[in-house]
Amino acid sequence: MPLPDGLRLRPAHADDLPRVAELRETVGWGVHDWALRAVLEPPHATCLVAVDRASRVVGVGSGISYGQLGVVGNMVVDPTQRRRGVGAAILEAVIGFLDGRGCTRLELSATEAGRPLYARYGFTMADRGISAVVPREAAVDEVATAVELADAGVASQPEIAAYDAPRFGGDRSHLIAAMLADPGRSVVVARTDGAMVGWAWVRPEAERVGPLVADTPDVAAALLAESLHRLPDARTMRLNLPPANRDGESWLRRLGAEVEPWEGRMARGRQVPRRDDTIYGSAIGALG
Repeated sequence: MPLPDGLRLRPAHADDLPRVAELRETVGWGVHDWALRAVLEPPHATCLVAVDRASRVVGVGSGISYGQLGVVGNMVVDPTQRRRGVGAAILEAVIGFLDGRGCTRLELSATEAGRPLYARYGFTMADRGISAVVPREAAVDEVATAVELADAGVASQPEIAAYDAPRFGGDRSHLIAAMLADPGRSVVVARTDGAMVGWAWVRPEAERVGPLVADTPDVAAALLAESLHRLPDARTMRLNLPPANRDGESWLRRLGAEVEPWEGRMARGRQVPRRDDTIYGSAIGALG
């Protein structure tokens, strides 16, 4: 779909990120610099911006590929340019990129206003996700004693990626490498008898843990307790679960967590093989 006169589409650059952050804030989305930079990294990702004659960014959208699974994110248009086909032009370009990367399943997080646009391009509503806020005083001490926790180093990337891929449903190795290289956020690995049974990325700036992948609620509890231990000033810990993780939801309710359903997940294409029952914390909307 062509852009309106006076607008053009181009790849986003690092210098565009402050403006992209402003656009995200217009729809109430948080700003995570690491997440924005992740969608600037070719060949796995693309971030496109629409700019006007004054070179001002008036729209943005991104796509990141994980093998057959692709995630559309950061879809925002400046209020002055909405209902002019800007979002459709960006979305078409992002879908084209993900199709070219071999993605057969596309997922996104939609605002209520954006859902009609995505529906026109074949996206349908998925089951509601789960948002949880776990208080520090929660009973996270019910952890499996056999679980051994350790900081993961850069050399752990192949092992974590191999464990993560069949559970997440896609190859996040490039994203995991970036997480391991980040000195401000810890990657913790859980093992039982030497075998990996879970991993988590602790994000202090948001008092959030995610990704958090674990074979059982006991392992998830151990990783959650460790995350809280590493953030001594945090009063709560936030995490998001897919709807298929019923055991995870029940576990969180037993902890006394504030659990709320979250609508807005949309997808198109056949579901890829994955184990949603092992996902106890997602990364963030634009990254899956």
